[in-house]
Amino acid sequence: MAKQVGYFFAPSGKPYPDNWIMTDVIYEIEGSLVSRSGNLVEGNPGATSGDGTVPYHSLSWCKNWLGSEVNITRAPQSEHDGSDIQVELNVQHHLDEDIVPNMTKSPRVKYITYYEDSESIPGRRTAVWELDKANHRNIVRSPVLMRELWLQMWHDIHPDAKSKFVTKAKRGPLRHEDCYWDYGKARCAWSNYCEYRYVFGDVHLGQSCRLRNSSADMLSHYV
Repeated sequence: MAKQVGYFFAPSGKPYPDNWIMTDVIYEIEGSLVSRSGNLVEGNPGATSGDGTVPYHSLSWCKNWLGSEVNITRAPQSEHDGSDIQVELNVQHHLDEDIVPNMTKSPRVKYITYYEDSESIPGRRTAVWELDKANHRNIVRSPVLMRELWLQMWHDIHPDAKSKFVTKAKRGPLRHEDCYWDYGKARCAWSNYCEYRYVFGDVHLGQSCRLRNSSADMLSHYV
């Protein structure tokens, strides 16, 4: 998201304290620096932009919590079948340096990038998640963030969990509310997980799309 990171000033010809006027604003936008007037600005932009309130350079500082080797996974924020997953294992991380994954992004897709370390501190795990185009003030209400937090906590307390972090291999519907009507295919989306099942009181097709199996069955894929 666009974030103000700098300004252009010019002498105003007036006495102090009005001797300078702001002539332009510099924004950080997806790896570029752009002025309010639309011109590219030379400089060292971050790998991506901030959240509309805090610049990316400040947001990314928390990667210093990670150890010297980090596993990175990038996946779509929405439900997905795993076909657009990118993984880099054992990426070297140096203290006070950002970690920039060698991964691609489709301009049409919002991604979540997971930086995970379970080796640096015995018995401890550290993870940093980056959500594309997430607004600073709305992040705590993000359904994607809440889903990931819930899945990770559920994974942590499950007695049969085999990995240190919940799998990123896929994200399917977990609740009836996650099912919706696909008008292009004239059926419920995610037909492997959701089916059309009308219940009295439904007022549109999407409300009648419900999970085929129970939430407990769906969660078994994330152990």
